[in-house]
Amino acid sequence: MQACYTGIDFGTSNCTAGWLDHNEPVLAPLDGDSPYLSSALYIEKNRSDDQDDDEPYINESLSRLLQQQAKVQLGQSAHQSYSSNPLAGVFIRSPKSMLGSRLTPAQSQIYRQICTLLLKDIKQKAELARGAELPYAVLGRPVHFQGIDGALGDDRAEAILRSAAKDVGFQDIQFAYEPVAAAVEYERSLTKEQLVLVVDIGGGTSDISLIRLGPKLALQTDRSNDLLGHAGRRIGGVDMDIKLAIYSLMPLLGRGSLATTGRPLPNTLFSDAVNIIDIQAQENFYREQSASEIQSLIQLANEPHKVSRLRTLYQQHLSYYLVQKAEQAKIALAEHARVQVELNRLEAELTQQIDLMMLDQAIYIELNGIKKLIEHSLASAAAKPDVIFLTGGASAAKGIIQLLQQLLPDVPLVHGDRFGSVGKGLCTIAARHFA
Repeated sequence: MQACYTGIDFGTSNCTAGWLDHNEPVLAPLDGDSPYLSSALYIEKNRSDDQDDDEPYINESLSRLLQQQAKVQLGQSAHQSYSSNPLAGVFIRSPKSMLGSRLTPAQSQIYRQICTLLLKDIKQKAELARGAELPYAVLGRPVHFQGIDGALGDDRAEAILRSAAKDVGFQDIQFAYEPVAAAVEYERSLTKEQLVLVVDIGGGTSDISLIRLGPKLALQTDRSNDLLGHAGRRIGGVDMDIKLAIYSLMPLLGRGSLATTGRPLPNTLFSDAVNIIDIQAQENFYREQSASEIQSLIQLANEPHKVSRLRTLYQQHLSYYLVQKAEQAKIALAEHARVQVELNRLEAELTQQIDLMMLDQAIYIELNGIKKLIEHSLASAAAKPDVIFLTGGASAAKGIIQLLQQLLPDVPLVHGDRFGSVGKGLCTIAARHFA
């Protein structure tokens, strides 16, 4: 009889689901042959005579589409549909990043439905790959979700995920901290006991944990005494992408430029345009009134052709497009000193060069925040690690590597599966809990 459990990494950027097979983690194919399902949805609009094109972009429009059970595309299919026709639907990227926010009851219901759509697809594809029903699940979660409400926001986010998991048919749902799951995966490779600093820089959160790991310790059920120090904060790769878009790409759209009076143009619209993980910011930018505000900026601007690109972004709903371009540049800068970013959707032959210094300047606040997390985790443990284990999609950024080398110059770095370590660890945790 096959074990009827799964470990699910419901990630900010990507999702995985899997189990153990002969004590080895197996991740199910969730998007074609890929085990990684991009955390993206494209909800198609049903064109009708009574539809108001000027209704708010997220709340009313999305709620109505969900109520109508509009066609939904997930993963790479969602990205492709958004790229080919952004106005034909509502594109949602990284819904997990919204869960810890201060949501209204209506917004909480919307994001519960969105999480349900993703989890339903994940469960169905995992069961198809496993050839059996999977009623039991361990879901990963950060120590702290993104948001401003602290523990209250964390509880609210977990409750939304739990409700969504119940909605798709999971009968028993447990949660495990993502950095602990990453540590469990790394522990499978150890032949002796080590103190390991797990640095998990995901799409939405950063978790730093100093954990005692080893082959004998892995047999224990309760590992609370092995977690010597921990610090987590709502800093992630998506925050870095947004900052890079604001400081390196939005100047092409007029951010930081001057009015004809010599005074700087106000920044609010430029920041709201790309703050894709802030519901209120996106609602503010895509409200009907913004069209006239952008037109006023064009008339005031000393370089009106730049602000005209902001109008194009507004009219074509290209917020995610610009942040995706920043994300691609950030990823490329892990291998190259500079990259050329093409922005043809905004304007033919429009390009911007971004280098490592520009990236470091854009994410200075995020890097400083991660530095404080590392220092806090080490101080609370009063111990030095034997090795640093890096995981999470944003952990490959050169700024992160340099920061760790400066803080712990003689401690070796081990790079895990950036997108799969947490998911594979959750497979092991789920097996121990349910099998």
